[in-house]
Amino acid sequence: MDSQKVNVLNTAELIDALLDPESYPHPVDVITTIETHISIVFLTGQFAYKLKKPVNFGFLDFSSLEQRKQFCNLEVCLNKRTAPDLYLNVCGISTDKNGLLQITPISENNDKHSKAFEYLVKMKQFDPNQVLGRLLNNHSLNHTMIELLSQQIADFHLQAETVDFSSDFGRPKTQLQPMLDNFPTLIQHFTDQQNQAKLSTLLNWTNASFEQLTQTLIQRRNEGFIRACHGDLHLDNITLIDEQPVLFDGIEFNDYFRWIDVISDLAFLMIDLDFREQTATSWQVLSLYLSRTLDYKSLYLLNFYRVYRTLVRAKITSLRAQQLPNDSLEQKSINGKALKYIDQALNYTQLTEQPKCILLQGVSGSGKSHFANQLLEEFDHFNAIIISSDRIRKSLFGITAQTRVSAEQRIKLYSNEMNQKTYKALEKYASICLGLGFNVIVDATFLKLEHRKKFYQLSEQHDAFNYLFSLETSESLAADSITLRQQVNSNPSDADINIMQRQLTIIEAPSNHENALILNASNLRHVFPKASIQEFLNLPLN
Repeated sequence: MDSQKVNVLNTAELIDALLDPESYPHPVDVITTIETHISIVFLTGQFAYKLKKPVNFGFLDFSSLEQRKQFCNLEVCLNKRTAPDLYLNVCGISTDKNGLLQITPISENNDKHSKAFEYLVKMKQFDPNQVLGRLLNNHSLNHTMIELLSQQIADFHLQAETVDFSSDFGRPKTQLQPMLDNFPTLIQHFTDQQNQAKLSTLLNWTNASFEQLTQTLIQRRNEGFIRACHGDLHLDNITLIDEQPVLFDGIEFNDYFRWIDVISDLAFLMIDLDFREQTATSWQVLSLYLSRTLDYKSLYLLNFYRVYRTLVRAKITSLRAQQLPNDSLEQKSINGKALKYIDQALNYTQLTEQPKCILLQGVSGSGKSHFANQLLEEFDHFNAIIISSDRIRKSLFGITAQTRVSAEQRIKLYSNEMNQKTYKALEKYASICLGLGFNVIVDATFLKLEHRKKFYQLSEQHDAFNYLFSLETSESLAADSITLRQQVNSNPSDADINIMQRQLTIIEAPSNHENALILNASNLRHVFPKASIQEFLNLPLN
């Protein structure tokens, strides 16, 4: 479309105009778009411009120009918390005296007197191939990225503004209503008997769970866990910039969706990973997040929020399907995704099996942490929360897992007093997990039988199976591992070779009364003994 006089009044004409490279105040070669049910993003090369559709879904109302302007401003303000370099400003769209389209930052054109007929959010364009959803599809999402992401989210939540107790945000009934609001759209969209029955089951489960958890919801609010969160935390709203994860596109259009429990925010990312069949990564993210925040009591609400978040995705997906031509291949594909979300939500409501308490024993440098992650990654149907003593120890000490300590700090960090404090915390957090039916992997040295016995007692208390993996290693192999991780400088452990050598002199091997499997740490570096571990843990075949 050549540059010409325009009088853009409706959305279709405006979209057509914004697809014209000459409409922009900077050089543009090719324009591509990303469309959702509520917006269209125009990618111009250097910058991205988001246009909000004039829609009203009840939970979101962009129907008036003033509302769209308000929410454009709020979107920029809120997202600068996590992506200050991405969100630039709000632009007004108007015509000049010759009737030609102009896009101008509203702070520069005295918007009070402008004749803007629409508004855009202007962002710095980033490489779409660095969005985590695409990285995952390309098998490029590695453990380092997962670790950085988990810490980024944890730190964001720890620093986020806490709700004003006089407001309605985060009160039990205001949390329940958005959950119930998912159902009418889905019930009207999927009218067959089978899916109606599934939705009825989910509705009944939601109401029953709410009644059961009401006091927990009140307590969480009173303790300050309702915070100004992201609200839409899934893989396509996270990108890598300079090898660091950046959260973007947080919710601005509904305060009730933003002022939420922090675990509800994280649950969205978890269900997205589950939907993409990355369940091991989902549990790794949760484990890393909890080890940073120490908010293990949030697990009481995890399934409640996972069901809710999954049904949000089902609803949004069905709304998108309704905007497509009936019976088109694209509509059928989108409907299939919505139905997959419904089945996923049902899975979260299933009663858990008898939980497993798995202890990992071994001196520093024996490979326990790597082995813990392997247990999740190698077995498709085995989910567990990893509780790492190295990470818990540092969180209790008031530092991040990646913070390196001085020689003086190391003495305090690995003192007998800190050891006792760390093991007590491990017991406390493992007890919460087991009590809720979650499998748990406790990654610690477990040098002494007395420490292991306390976890065996926990297992008995919670009717859980207990297992011990003892990773045997030589001093030279452990020393090599410690030297390597000190060079990489990303491992949470600050135990040095001296500490490892002291551990070797006091470690107590598993007794005949312990349900233990002894593994050679050197062999584990080359071959994961899947069959023997599967038999030991009594896991189903994949």
